[in-house]
Amino acid sequence: MGDSNSKDGKNSNLKGIGGILLTSVAVPIADKVIEKIADKIDERSIEETITVPMLYTRIHLTLEQAVKSVEAVGLKAIPVEIHIQQANIKYKDCFENQVVASEPKQNKKVRPGTGVRLIFVTKEVIAESQKLFDETQRTKIEVKERTRENLSVAAKRTKQGVTKIFKRNNKEKIIGEDMPNE
Repeated sequence: MGDSNSKDGKNSNLKGIGGILLTSVAVPIADKVIEKIADKIDERSIEETITVPMLYTRIHLTLEQAVKSVEAVGLKAIPVEIHIQQANIKYKDCFENQVVASEPKQNKKVRPGTGVRLIFVTKEVIAESQKLFDETQRTKIEVKERTRENLSVAAKRTKQGVTKIFKRNNKEKIIGEDMPNE
């Protein structure tokens, strides 16, 4: 029986050594397998991308057209209205519900099903943008008029100053001519 115990003891020692060897060999192999799987997943996810369609640069789409375009390629459309506080001169020539931007931007590659924020203008924003433009134009005209007036006043003052200098010089010459040279 002692012999059988010694055999079991040797076997258990061999199992322990084998386990250590197996672990030291298996872990690096497992790491390599995991890396290869991760690379394949990355390659697959890169291959499975969709380009956000053109929505606002060369062509100008309404919100409805943009939603259809985005959903047709497998993305999710999320309409976002520009608030009146965000009115800007650049929106003055837009039409109602025109898409002016998106997030992510057009032509960017994204995964299927990604949400695309479609940023659009309302008629109120367009009207406020036109008001801002008109105010800017009025201000420019007023600045030009003030500049002209200031230049005109400066020119008159300069002319008056030059005239005084000439008169003074002429008086000195006249006074100098009246005096005889001795």
